This record gives sequence, structure tokens and C-alpha cells, in this order.
Amino acid sequence: MIYVSSACLKNNYISETVQQLAQNGIRNIELSGGTKYYSGFETDLKDLKEKYGLNYVCHAYFPPHKKDIVVNLASCDDEVYINSIKHYEECLEFLKRLEIDTLSIHAGFMVEIGTDEIGKKLSATKIYNEKKAYDRFVSGYQHIQKLCKENGIEVYLENNVLSRENYQVFGNNNYFMMTDSKTICEMRERLDFELLLDYGHLYVSANTLGIDYEKECMQLEKEAKWFHLSDNDGIKDQHLPLNEESEIVKQIRRLDIRNKRVTLETSGEINGILKSIEMICE
Repeated sequence: MIYVSSACLKNNYISETVQQLAQNGIRNIELSGGTKYYSGFETDLKDLKEKYGLNYVCHAYFPPHKKDIVVNLASCDDEVYINSIKHYEECLEFLKRLEIDTLSIHAGFMVEIGTDEIGKKLSATKIYNEKKAYDRFVSGYQHIQKLCKENGIEVYLENNVLSRENYQVFGNNNYFMMTDSKTICEMRERLDFELLLDYGHLYVSANTLGIDYEKECMQLEKEAKWFHLSDNDGIKDQHLPLNEESEIVKQIRRLDIRNKRVTLETSGEINGILKSIEMICE
């Protein structure tokens, strides 16, 4: 089943994006970050779901907050960690109200992140103790995982992206969890989880770390049940429309998606999104 991320279109309000996708024949929508909070967003999503027969899943930083927060289950800052747990607890209540049965969560960061740095170059102001960060992440994820199981909600864990500039900022040290097969294996030793494999994240991370992207894909796609797709230049996560000639699309072509969940995360105009969907289905 193919979903389209709400982050593909740049609108202020989630209702604008969902309506635009629905009016263009897209019925499977992944609710994600990038829109502003407003008091009626939940009612609007319910109404749009009914009107167009939509199927929602939920990803990471959703629902939106009145005031931006950092969501990082590996944070060693008590306030950030507590707010991250609370975010997912509130997210689960939202999922139950809208009868959404799937949630995906980002792997953690072992560094302090400001709200203005999310998805960008980090400032390296504070590096956490690795053991404490992993202990916090595992504990937090297991707590959310338990709540999901109790409420019949599937939960997935997404691989992180290590850009070249962030790798250099931290002196060629990798303080991002689950960026490649090695660090995903390390997480497996601590935690039982379902993998959401982001091909774009993996392409950037493989280039940064100097490892073979194709081998990484072949190793990890065997255990993944959900995939995020977008294109980039291998230097940073750009969420570009899919390109027939790219290394990422080359790997997608080998993937049998008939029994997989796939989310398109390409930013741009609706025509580009529809073209990328066609490319996936060929």
C-alpha cells in the first residue's frame, strides 16, 4: 500500500494539505510534521476522512504543538525527554480518537538539539553520555510500544540520517542512532522493534560513512516492513521527487512492495508527487 506524506506539500494547516491530496485522488495519507497548530485541526481531519474515505497513518512529529518542541527519546535533558514521552502519549490518544492504527517513531540523537536545528546542521553544544542516551531511548520506546500494543496500534522505528556536515561538526563521530546496518544491529541487541527503512536517509548516511549503499539496502530491506521514499544528492536529506537515474530509485526497482507499506516523502508540487507514485507502481 502506498501512502503520501503530508509533509510533501507546504501549507500552514494540515487540513489544506489533506484536502489537496484527497482532491487529487490520494486516499492513503501519512500525517507528519511541518504544519501549524490550530484548535480545529482534529475535527477537520475527521471530516476529511469521512468525506473522501481516507486512510491515515501517523509519523513522528504529529499532531502539531502550540509551541514547537524537540522530540528525542534519547535526550539526557530531563525536560526534553519528558516532553518527548508526553508527545507520544498524547499522539496515541489522538490516534485512538481518529481510529488510526499505525505510528512510526524516529531513532534518537545522542546530542542536544534546538527547535531551530531539527533537520539541519547541528551546533554540537552538548554531547550526551552514550549509555544513558541508549538507556533512555530503549526505556521510552518500550513504554510507547507497550501503550501501542494495549490499544491495537502498530509501531515502527525509523533509521536516522547522518549528513556529511553533521558528521564533520562532531569530529567524524556518529552520535545519531540507527544510521546504517551496523548501528541498527546494535539497537536490535537492546530493543525489539519493527523497522521502517528510509531509503533517502540510508543513502545519505552510507555516503557520509563511506559504506556500500546497495549492500546496506539489500541487508536491511529483508527485515523492514515499511519504507520511506524520496530522492537526494547523497550529501543531505532533500526530499526530492524520484529521479529515474538515481541510485535510490535503482534500489527501489528491486523491491517487491506488494506486501509492504510504502510512504512517498517527496516535497514539491502535486504533479511531481503523482509522477513519483507512477514511478513506484511501474
